[in-house]
Amino acid sequence: MRRNGLWRRITTVVIAYGIFLPFTGAGDPLDSLERVLKHAPIDSAYVEAQLTVSRLYHRQPQHGDRCFAVANEAVQHAVDLGDTHLYAKALDNLGLLYRYHQYYAQAIPLHQKAFDLTEHLDIPPLSKMIFANNTGVAARHNGNFDVSVAYYLKALAIAEKQADTKNQEIANNGLGIALMNIPGHEQEALAHLQRALEIAIATGNTLGQAMNYLSIGSYYDEIGDHQTARSYLAALKRLNEEMDDKKGMAITLEAMGNSYLLENKDLGTARTYFEQALHRYGELGNPLGQATVLTSIGDIYRQEGQLGQALAAYLRAYTVGNELEHYAMIQHSAAAIATTYEQQGHATQALAYYRIAQQYKDSLALHDQQVAISAIKQQYDLESKEAQIELLTKDNQLAEAKLHRRNLIIFAMVGLLAVVAAFAFFKFRMRRLKRRSDELIKRQKDARLKALYDKNLMEAEIIATRMQINPHFMFNCLGSIRFLVEKREYDRALSYLGHFSCFIRRVLEISHRPVHRVCDELMLLDQYLKLEKNRFDGEFTYHIVNEMEQWENRDVIPALLLQPFVENAICHGLAPSDRKDKRLRIVAKSRGSAIQLTVEDNGVGLGEPTVGRAGHQSMGHRITDKRIDLFNKSYRDHIQWNIENTVGPDGAVEGTRAHIAILIGDTPEGEWIQAAFGQQINLS
Repeated sequence: MRRNGLWRRITTVVIAYGIFLPFTGAGDPLDSLERVLKHAPIDSAYVEAQLTVSRLYHRQPQHGDRCFAVANEAVQHAVDLGDTHLYAKALDNLGLLYRYHQYYAQAIPLHQKAFDLTEHLDIPPLSKMIFANNTGVAARHNGNFDVSVAYYLKALAIAEKQADTKNQEIANNGLGIALMNIPGHEQEALAHLQRALEIAIATGNTLGQAMNYLSIGSYYDEIGDHQTARSYLAALKRLNEEMDDKKGMAITLEAMGNSYLLENKDLGTARTYFEQALHRYGELGNPLGQATVLTSIGDIYRQEGQLGQALAAYLRAYTVGNELEHYAMIQHSAAAIATTYEQQGHATQALAYYRIAQQYKDSLALHDQQVAISAIKQQYDLESKEAQIELLTKDNQLAEAKLHRRNLIIFAMVGLLAVVAAFAFFKFRMRRLKRRSDELIKRQKDARLKALYDKNLMEAEIIATRMQINPHFMFNCLGSIRFLVEKREYDRALSYLGHFSCFIRRVLEISHRPVHRVCDELMLLDQYLKLEKNRFDGEFTYHIVNEMEQWENRDVIPALLLQPFVENAICHGLAPSDRKDKRLRIVAKSRGSAIQLTVEDNGVGLGEPTVGRAGHQSMGHRITDKRIDLFNKSYRDHIQWNIENTVGPDGAVEGTRAHIAILIGDTPEGEWIQAAFGQQINLS
C-alpha cells in the first residue's frame, strides 16, 4: 500500500509539471519531488523514486553534483534494506551517472558489481541484460575491451536464451564496436555488426538500423575502405530522410564529412558535408555539435593552407566552448588556435592560446583525479558499511542462538537429569564455537578493513602521482622538427621525428607499468638523450654503460626515475658550461644485494651539495622523492639517492655525480648503502 501511494504521488507531480510548467513558469518540479520524498517512509518504493529523481537532476543544465548525491543516498538505503536486486539497480544507476559525465573508469566496477550480484539470482532476465550491457559500454569507452567483450557475451547469451531480439541487437552492436578495437578480430567485429543490422531490419527498429549503419560505416572508414563506408552512410542518410530525423541527419552529414576527411583526397566535398551538418545543428539548437563540426572545418582549411579561414572556424568553436563552459571544447579549440597562430608567425597570440589550452588541460586532469579519488572513497565507505552489516547479521544470529540456549535451560530445569547432562554438553560446545566464531569474525573484519584501506589509499596515491611527459619538452621537440623542415633539412627532420616517435611509443608502452627492468630504463633514457642531443645541436656527448651482473631480469625501478637527474645534468650542468668537450655518462652496476646507478657530467657543478632530501630541491627532485617514497612503501626493494660535486686534484669542481641505489631484498640499510655507494653515507 505504501509503495503504490508513493508512486502515485511521484507520478502525479511529474505529469502535472510536465504539462503545466512550460506554460505557467512555476517552480522547479524537482523541489516538489524532493518534498514528497522528505515525508515518505524509507522502503523499496522510496529508493526507486530516488533513482528517478537522480536521473531528473542529471537532465537539468546546472545540476552540479546533486544527481550523484541523490544516487549515493539511494545506494546506501538499498544496502540498509538488504534488497540485493534493488541494491544492484542503485549501483547500476550510479554507474550510468558516472558514464553520462564520461567518468568511465568509475562506472565500470559499479555496473560490473550490479551484474555479478544478480547473475545467479531469480530476478527478471531483463535486469541482468541491462547490467551486463552497461558494463560492456563503460568498459568499451574506457578502453578495457577484454572486459567489454566478456560482459557483452554474457548479455548476448541471456538475450538468446530469452529470445529477446532487442537485447540481441544491442549486445551484437556493442560486441562489434569492442572487437573492432582488438587487433586480429576485425572480421568477427563486422559479423556481429551485420548481425545487429539484420535483427534491426527484421524487427523494424529504425533507430537500431541507424546505429548499425553508422557503426559499420565507421568500421570500413577505420580499415581504409572509404567507398564501402560511404555506401552504408548513404543508406543511413536515406533512412533519416524517411524518418525525418533531423538530429540523425546532422550526425550522418558529419560522418560523411569525416569519411572524406579521413580519405584526404577530396577535402572540398568533406567541407561541404561539414557545412551542411553545421547548418542542421544550428536548426536543432545544438551549439556543441556546431563547435565540433567547426573544428573539423578548421582542420580542412589548415590542411589547405587557408590559415585565416581556419582561425575563424576555431575561434567560433572556442566562443561556443566558453558560452557552454565546456572545458574539453575550450582546451581543444585553444590548442588548434595556438597552432594556427604559430603557423602564421604570430608567436605572442600562439603563446597566449597555448597557455589557455594547457590551463584547461590541467583543470580537466585535476577534476578527473578528484572525481576518481572521490569514487574510491565512496566505494571504500560503501564496502565498509557492507562489512558492518554483515557483522551485525552474524551478531544477530549469535543473539538468537543465546535466546535459544536460555529456552533450553528453562526446559532442562523441569526435565529429566539426562536432559540436563545433555544440555551441559551442548552449552560447553556452544561456548567453544562462539569463541572461535568471535575470533574468526574479528580477524576477518580487521583484515578486510585494512585491505580496503591500503587498496584505496594506494590507488589514490597512484592517481595523484601518475607520471606525465613535460609538455614544454614535447613542445620544444615538435618546434625543433618544424624548424628543421623549414630549413629543408629533411633527413635530419625525419631522423629527429623517428627518435621522437620511438620515445613516445616507449613511454606509452610503460605508462601502465609501475616498475620495470634497469635495461628498459636505460633504453628509454637513450631515446630521450638522442632527442636532447639533437635539440642542443650536439653540444654534448653521452655514454650509457650497463655493467649489471645480477638482477637484470628483475622489475626493480619506477619508469623514467632517472630522467629528472639526466635533465638536470643537461640543463643545469652542461648547458651553462663553457667547456668545449661536454660529457654525460650513465653507469648501471650491481654489487651483492644492491644496484648502483650513476649519472655523471663535467658541467658547472652544484652551488651546495644535495643529499637525499636535505637542502634546496627543485620541483623535479620533490616529485622524484614522492615517487621513491611511494615505491619504498609498496615494494620490498628500497631506493635512496644523493647528488655531489666531483672535485679534481686541485680542488676545483669538475662536474656533478648523482648516485641512485636500489636495495634488493632485506639487507640491513647500512650494509646496503655502503655496498651501493662504495662508502658509508649519512642520509639522515
